[in-house]
Amino acid sequence: MRLLPWLAKISFACLLLAVLAGAGAGVGTRLGAWDYTVGIFAVFPWCVGFALLGFLVGFVWACWALIANRGIAARFGIIGVLGSLAILVVPLADVYAALTCPRIHDISTDTDHAPVFVALRAERRSAPTPAEYDGPNQAQGPDGKTAATAALQRKYYPDIYSKADLTAPDKMFDRAVKTAYHMGWRVVAVVPKEGRIEATTTGLLFGLTEDIVIRVKPAGMGTRLDIRSKSREPIWRDSDIGTNAAHIRSFMKTLANTY
Repeated sequence: MRLLPWLAKISFACLLLAVLAGAGAGVGTRLGAWDYTVGIFAVFPWCVGFALLGFLVGFVWACWALIANRGIAARFGIIGVLGSLAILVVPLADVYAALTCPRIHDISTDTDHAPVFVALRAERRSAPTPAEYDGPNQAQGPDGKTAATAALQRKYYPDIYSKADLTAPDKMFDRAVKTAYHMGWRVVAVVPKEGRIEATTTGLLFGLTEDIVIRVKPAGMGTRLDIRSKSREPIWRDSDIGTNAAHIRSFMKTLANTY
């Protein structure tokens, strides 16, 4: 039984090391100590490794404690195993997304005439990805087959499409501006005459940025709204692991409840 409390404490210690490694990977990237690829693929794996060890050791402690009916060092053990599991959920979800999402990082509700970046072009000059729409460019799907980016988007993100509404264009534009602010995005440009809104959103941990452009224009008796989101730094092999599609879905959902 002397080993039981040590297992709990080792699990807790691994959790602390995982938190430190993860925070260090993010902070180092944000401060420019290393490139985001180093932070994600060289430093952050230590966080995952410590979390995995913490979970395994904690799991052994939990099984042993239940069999022996002894809750020795329960506080350390429970925090260690559950905390480590919580840390592992995010990278495991990202790995799953990387394996099931197409290798694209430019998503638009209008794949024929995608909204164009204007104000953000200057900010994107040093970005690894160009401001131009990737729609015609060849990319690879999770099945290994190659097709145009626009075609892959239509296949794997069929729920991403333009919003047609009977609302007047000026009112829809005002709703879109409010929605962009509600999303917590950094709004860069609001041009009512062109029906154009541009914004950026930056990830908390590694500071990865996605640029967003919204276009509102008259259509028939109402309005058509299109939105495009593009990564400045693809996360893995030109893939955004679904991030840009998620931004568009969140925007559309928030827009539906914004007046």
